[in-house]
Amino acid sequence: MFGMPETSAGSGPAQPGAGQPAPEPPWRSAPRRRNVPRPQLSREVVVAAALQVLEKDGGETLTMRRVAEQIGVSASSLYGYVANKEELVQLVLDRIFEEVEIPPTGSWQETLREFGRALLAMYRRHPGVAALTLGRVAVTPSMLPVGERIASELRAAGMPAQVTAFVGDLGGLYVGAFAYELDVTPLAGQESEFLAQFTSWIRSLPADRFPTTVALADLAVAGSPQDRFEWGMDVIVRGLATYLKDPPDPRDGWPGGS
Repeated sequence: MFGMPETSAGSGPAQPGAGQPAPEPPWRSAPRRRNVPRPQLSREVVVAAALQVLEKDGGETLTMRRVAEQIGVSASSLYGYVANKEELVQLVLDRIFEEVEIPPTGSWQETLREFGRALLAMYRRHPGVAALTLGRVAVTPSMLPVGERIASELRAAGMPAQVTAFVGDLGGLYVGAFAYELDVTPLAGQESEFLAQFTSWIRSLPADRFPTTVALADLAVAGSPQDRFEWGMDVIVRGLATYLKDPPDPRDGWPGGS
């Protein structure tokens, strides 16, 4: 989800926005400007229209033609501002990741939790966008300061380099998938009815065959989506903490244990 440049264990957290701006990612294509730019269009207008399409119709609907329709121009006119759909997706992600901010915290554990909360809140403000991050390298210049801060705090706490390098991918997958599920659930407005039916069905199972499942029927549906999200973040944070005392071993399938 975001890049985690390695820093030395003794360095403090990086200051977002300090120093020179990050270069463009090498996989981001450059507009080819095959058409004469139109006065009513700009890259910002195209990105804003793409966000509107996503929020109204979902990630699967994002096409150059659909964005052009949203603006009221021909699809061909967009290519003066974005080279292709992938370029547009990366620009959309870069735009919304600017909204992700983490307040000061007292520990790397709370920084990770705050990052997860901020990322999920951003996805909820822009429904449809989470789908774009699944199966895609969603690392943009606007996300780098947050990634650098998290990586620096983890390394300063003594987290192994390989674990630190993997954290961004793990966290991004968890939050993106969680947000995507909320976007596409067919149960909107019917959650209570479904949960009641589910619980009743679990309770009706043969207790001699499924004693533990039946006993957990009520607990299986307990809590709100936010409660479940917080629990998942807690699992991730607690799991990462174990590597401070027990570093990964290459013999367990890790690419490195330093």
